[in-house]
Amino acid sequence: MIWRSIIGKLWATIIAIVTIVLLFLTLFLLQFFENSNIQQADQQMEKIGVKAGLLLEHAKGSNVEDTLLSISDIADVYDADYVLIVNDQVWSGPKKSAMAGLNRRFFETDATLRQALTNNRTANKIGNFKMTTNHVKKNQRLLIVGVPVRTSSGEHGAVYVIQPVQIAQNALDQSKKLIYLCAGLSILLTTFFAFFLSTRIGSPLRRMRKAALQVALGNFDITVPVITRDEVGDLAVAFNNMREKLKANMTALNQEKEQLAGILQNMADGVLLIDTKAKIVASNPPAEHFVYSWNYEHDHDPAQIQTPDDLRDLLLEVSEDGVQKMREISVQGRIWVVIMKPLYDQNKIRGAVAVLRDMTEERHNDQMIKSFVANVSHELRTPISMMQGYSEAIIDDIAESAQEKKDMAQIILDESQRMGRLVNELLDLAKLETGHFQLDRRNIELGDFFRHVVTKFSNLVNDAGIRLQANIDLVDGKTFLLDPDRVEQVMTNLIDNAIRHTRKDGVVAVEARFEDELLHIFVRDSGVGIAQEDIPFVFERFYKADKARTRGKAGTGLGLAIAKHIVEAHGGEISVNSIKGEGTTFQFTLSQDKASDR
Repeated sequence: MIWRSIIGKLWATIIAIVTIVLLFLTLFLLQFFENSNIQQADQQMEKIGVKAGLLLEHAKGSNVEDTLLSISDIADVYDADYVLIVNDQVWSGPKKSAMAGLNRRFFETDATLRQALTNNRTANKIGNFKMTTNHVKKNQRLLIVGVPVRTSSGEHGAVYVIQPVQIAQNALDQSKKLIYLCAGLSILLTTFFAFFLSTRIGSPLRRMRKAALQVALGNFDITVPVITRDEVGDLAVAFNNMREKLKANMTALNQEKEQLAGILQNMADGVLLIDTKAKIVASNPPAEHFVYSWNYEHDHDPAQIQTPDDLRDLLLEVSEDGVQKMREISVQGRIWVVIMKPLYDQNKIRGAVAVLRDMTEERHNDQMIKSFVANVSHELRTPISMMQGYSEAIIDDIAESAQEKKDMAQIILDESQRMGRLVNELLDLAKLETGHFQLDRRNIELGDFFRHVVTKFSNLVNDAGIRLQANIDLVDGKTFLLDPDRVEQVMTNLIDNAIRHTRKDGVVAVEARFEDELLHIFVRDSGVGIAQEDIPFVFERFYKADKARTRGKAGTGLGLAIAKHIVEAHGGEISVNSIKGEGTTFQFTLSQDKASDR
């Protein structure tokens, strides 16, 4: 529709204004010309009356007819007629048929026109008068001007000059045609001018409208051409500047959004954005895992992202108090700490953001630290107590013989050495766990290396009545990149454990072979074995499957934990298989490619 277009509105407005102005101007001009024509006719008729009076005043008695004829000629020039009244005499012009009905009595009884007869004053009147033409009465609009006159003999009278208004109207009709023609041409020209002007103004505005719609759709590369240097041109320049700034701001916002999304997606902590209706608005993978686990645990559909009841309760508290709240939630055996903070829209809470941290490992580590301190205290308390007791016995001369004193001193020495081993292994374990150690990896001939390790235990197995077997033919003569001291430490620990837990006449076997470019090493024994419930914990610090903990056989409880870290530093893995009462097999693999120099 035309009213929905600025061009149409501007065009119609200009046309309407010009039309209204021309209408009032036309009416004014018509009225002006009509009044002007009547005024001119009045003045001309008054001049005719004055001339008629002058002619009568200078006329001789015998020249009255000539004078009347002269007056008729003058009136006829202006297409007018006259009526001359002097005392009781009345003379009319040649157009008596047009003047029928305008007799002496009419002029004497009319209040305006009789002033020319009685008051010696000029009188004029315009109006509709009943005339008789061809025996037909009708109203006719006439202009009558009465001028007082005096004859040469001194008699007073009046000459009335009469003219139909239609005569003046004929001249006015020509003026009307000219006015109507000019008004029509003005409206036509105004129409073209208004259309040109509105198009000139509206075309850039339409382009800016299209550009604004494109910008609203995200197209910030569109530019509005600057055609003029007026307000519309300034608007185009301002639009282009706004588009550039908006593009820069949107680019910055998108970058910040991508950065924030990247941070959220890669955060270890979960983040949930919840509105006041407890609906999840945004989340990251850890938070989604938490919600999924909660829904699964509470028999809800995990596919439906439903806000957990614990978070709903916490959201209610945060909304009521308007402060940050914290709560600990247990989901499927894992401990989550939730910190929820309200989000404000001016002074109104519009939701909350919840940060979820899986504290299971931290709680486990705290428990491990407590257990570690307790285990270290336990391991140190026994040798310290024994050393203290035997030292007091020696000082108090409880030992009666030199041999008893020597035995007590030997026990003190053994316990002090045990404490030294415990401290050294604790230091080694700390270095391994923190990565503050360096592997001294060298190419080692495996046959000689394994024979050297096994030979160390010859006397020990002979004293214990145990057979020690070495199946290393498959690696004999081959080299491997490893840290010999650290690997020997692992094997020493495994073989020592196997010997200590194997009965007399039992067998301890060491085997090495290559599979898939990995070095596989096995330490088997036919000892007492490990209970199935103890197997998952054998590589933890201070864990001892042998609950008896006799002084003669008990270790520090750190050897297998140290062995596990050394193997992993070589890029390998260590595992154990055992059957209670039948024996145990420890297996570890070493890799040349995956070793880490820490």
